[in-house]
Amino acid sequence: MNQEQFGGAIAQKLQEHKESLKAYWEQSGPVRHFFIDDLLPIEWAQACFDALPDPRKLMLRNTEKERKRVGIKLEDYNPLMKAILFSFQDKRVIDIVAEITGLEALEADESLYGSGISMMLKDDFLMPHLDNSHDGDGKKYRVINTLYYISPEWPENQGGNLELWNKPMTERLEIHSKFNRLAVMETHTESIHSVGKILYDGVRACISNYYFSAMPVNHKSYVHRTTFYARPEDGAVKRFKFQAEGMAKNFLSKFFDNKTTKTKHRR
Repeated sequence: MNQEQFGGAIAQKLQEHKESLKAYWEQSGPVRHFFIDDLLPIEWAQACFDALPDPRKLMLRNTEKERKRVGIKLEDYNPLMKAILFSFQDKRVIDIVAEITGLEALEADESLYGSGISMMLKDDFLMPHLDNSHDGDGKKYRVINTLYYISPEWPENQGGNLELWNKPMTERLEIHSKFNRLAVMETHTESIHSVGKILYDGVRACISNYYFSAMPVNHKSYVHRTTFYARPEDGAVKRFKFQAEGMAKNFLSKFFDNKTTKTKHRR
């Protein structure tokens, strides 16, 4: 399999289900999204999982807000990783995602800012958060997140699933990180999402890409940094701490360019 074959297969699968996915997207919540199963032939999806790098060789992000491993050093990995990652940047794929979502002028990001390979092991997690509003140069809005899950037989009740929240954190929708499933979600000022703590002794692997646009989702200009939120069950101290940190970061972003050219999570 190569990038061209991956891209063609993904675009064809989305095209075949375009109308049903569009209808689902338009009524979905608390963050607009859609997902589709059996994205690729099963042997292709398995090959992608088998080609994953050793998680110990990836960047470990380990704070009270997240614990996961991310990788974008494609030259160090099996060539299949580059092929599957960049297949989601195929124009055919971007165009059909634009048709399904109705979002304008979607653009891929070759620098893989915030994207790439994500691998999570037992006890790893990602707290509820809003992604940084812009690309690495602070010029275009981050509007779409594509998440392709490639861990065979991932159990539904053992954590590691995508969680979508409403802004008051009173409603949560959980989407199983099922093998060979693609989830696509909108990103904007209220697209809070997270990954539940992993209870399973396995590797939860995801191939992710962001799409950007000169036009924000709601057609209103905004800037915000990556902002984390405590879970509803967390104590008042943690909720206040996260809230204060988020307010401070976003206040400062009004006075400083929202650029992330120095991050290690960008090629």
